[in-house]
Amino acid sequence: MANPRNEAAVKELRSLLEGGDTFFLVDYQGLSAADLNSLRTKVRTEGGRILVAKNTLINIVLNEQGVEGFADQLTGPTALLLTGEDPVGSVKVVTDFAKDHAKNLPVAKGGMLQGVKIGPETFEKVAKLPGLEQIQSELVGVLTAPLQQLVGVLEGPQRNLVTVMNNHKDNLEEA
Repeated sequence: MANPRNEAAVKELRSLLEGGDTFFLVDYQGLSAADLNSLRTKVRTEGGRILVAKNTLINIVLNEQGVEGFADQLTGPTALLLTGEDPVGSVKVVTDFAKDHAKNLPVAKGGMLQGVKIGPETFEKVAKLPGLEQIQSELVGVLTAPLQQLVGVLEGPQRNLVTVMNNHKDNLEEA
């Protein structure tokens, strides 16, 4: 008979990982409970979540969802970092927390980024990317620049006509 706590944990993991194609595995061994709770709070502000579960249960749920190849990363104390809409925000929080921590913890083990398996080195690269909101604002800027230039070009003849008319008026007043 299966342990009811394990069944509940598997059920929760299934619901959290269902349809999610981005998650990361981090080693948190050496973090105090207070540090881990502080990290959880910071990650939650970015829309993410950190879960500590048994490696075998994480592996079972991943295999059920067709995600394989994480058995080698699921050794030792492992926390599951689930990201919100913007994975960069949660990853930045974890890497910044590790930089500020005396033991450089937590340490990335790898994970999945939009359906592609990544290693720990890619985790660091993701942390250096701009956030989703910044990328969207840059895209809006790139898309509006040609329109602003077009407006400037279309305003030119009218502006020149007004200038010529004002100069002609000034000439008539002087004469």
